[in-house]
Amino acid sequence: MQNSQFAQLGANSGLATASLPIVIARIIRIILGIIGLILTLLVIYAGYLYLTAHGEEEPVKKAKKILQNAMIGLVIIFSSFALTTFILNSLLNAAGYGSGGSSSSANYTEPLSGSLGSGFIDSHYPDRNALNIPRNTNIMIRFKEPVAYDSIITGYAAAAAAGATTFDLNTSNIKIYPSELTGAAIDTGKLASDKVGVTFVRPAAGVAGPTTFTFNPDELLGSSASNTNYTVLITPGVLKADGSRAFSGAYASGYSWTFEISTEVDMTPPTVVSVNPIRVPGSSVARNTIIQINFSEAMDPVAASGIFASNSADGNFTNIKVLSGVSGSQASETGSFTISNGYRTVEFVTDDVCGQDPCGNLVYCLPSSSRIEVQAQAASISTATPPSPELPQADTSLTNGVIDGLVDACSNSLDGDGDWGETGGEAGDDYVWNFDTSDAIDNRVPAITALVPSLTANEEIDVNQPVQITFNMVMQIGTLNNTNIKLIPNPDTANVGFSELSYWLTGQNSTGALAVTTAIINHATLWESEGTVDENNNGVIDRYDYFPIITKGVKGQNQFCMYPSAGPKSGTETNTSCVSAAEPYCCYGQSSSTPCVTPSEGTNLF
Repeated sequence: MQNSQFAQLGANSGLATASLPIVIARIIRIILGIIGLILTLLVIYAGYLYLTAHGEEEPVKKAKKILQNAMIGLVIIFSSFALTTFILNSLLNAAGYGSGGSSSSANYTEPLSGSLGSGFIDSHYPDRNALNIPRNTNIMIRFKEPVAYDSIITGYAAAAAAGATTFDLNTSNIKIYPSELTGAAIDTGKLASDKVGVTFVRPAAGVAGPTTFTFNPDELLGSSASNTNYTVLITPGVLKADGSRAFSGAYASGYSWTFEISTEVDMTPPTVVSVNPIRVPGSSVARNTIIQINFSEAMDPVAASGIFASNSADGNFTNIKVLSGVSGSQASETGSFTISNGYRTVEFVTDDVCGQDPCGNLVYCLPSSSRIEVQAQAASISTATPPSPELPQADTSLTNGVIDGLVDACSNSLDGDGDWGETGGEAGDDYVWNFDTSDAIDNRVPAITALVPSLTANEEIDVNQPVQITFNMVMQIGTLNNTNIKLIPNPDTANVGFSELSYWLTGQNSTGALAVTTAIINHATLWESEGTVDENNNGVIDRYDYFPIITKGVKGQNQFCMYPSAGPKSGTETNTSCVSAAEPYCCYGQSSSTPCVTPSEGTNLF
């Protein structure tokens, strides 16, 4: 279940959505406010008695007594407030929610969650707090940079030298265990090293790109009787390929997340929801258009992404093939298949350079004026696991543990023709389509057409509301990542560092003709602003500002970057872009001739 669904459930329930510490603080604040008001009234009453006593001893004595008691009460209130604050902070720090200083950054993230998005981790599956995950799920994680394989895999060097393709998990650094376990019980109850098979997608040769791992438990997780929460803990022992620490600074404690395993086993194969481009009789597409496949559910990245090169030593991924030419004389196109969008979208870009975009990035092209055929291959079905063939799980015995086709997160083979269970077999389950290219280059520049919350929505924004950015064209989903799209809190007003906010970004294509793309930032709970601002901008109390930032790194389906950075204007105008040829930057809804900067540090974002 997505975070937005949690938010909707909370809204419909009518219950408070603030965290327990906030609720307690508010209750204490109300109580102290009431007592303070009473004390103020008592002081006023004592003053009234004193002024109207006219020298009479009894009223003066009574006034002094009331004033004395009020002062004692005031001292008690301040002492109670200090003691309560100390106790709450001590309890929160002991529970892992304390900030360890004056910063309120802990209010932005769950413990050990900050490295997702803004840190070393790009994405993972299952999602944080996901519900009803099948018992036979795999666990996938994508690191933004290459990692030292030995820190993820036990005895990697020796196993790789022996020709292994599936490895044992390094359970000193990656711990998978029922969430109910704590302390020393975690190490005794976690999945054993030889009970989790590890496969991974290497970065391209000579490229410092990301590394994606799949962890495949040998046995079903959870129980058939009741749902079970599981936690994945990644310790600071994970290292980058150069030997440096993967988790440092604000994220030095590592990373963890929790999800719920249901009582069910998933035997439903994945299907293809949409593809791009599609074949339109009598027309063709620009040759710099990327190829995109959108699946019905998360796919195993090891089975669905990789490199096909002219030299097999540089990449021999063949689970998806891109062929050019007429039938009988087709040639395989070389290039890279990447996975994104919560492991639901695979995109192909060739390695044939044909130009540059406005940002100076290389643009790659398919053969011109050619018929292009794409073959997404289903995996062979295992016959070793009854009840076969009803269980569409892939056969790993054919290729030493590496699946020979496309499978989902539960290792179910692709159902390319959408008829699984109707024929009882796997014939025809490859997904194949074709289209024609022209000799033209598509030089459109993507632009933002809508934002949620809008540029003028500065109040009454739900703290769990996702941020949505809609573009005017189908985008290259792999570029809608945590590097190119960010949600930054202003450290001047939010009292929190830029890297403290966690967020999870997915790209969603529209239905039908796939005319546009919407990127969604599912972030950690935002900190609720409190206080008032008068007409002279005085009296600001605890105001927390957030800045969604979309850089020129996002690209359209034609591989062109978003430059100029066209988007909605902050004024009352409608359908008006805030950029021009002279002012190509759109900063907070205003045109600018210079690159946008972050709210306070002055960091150039472009």
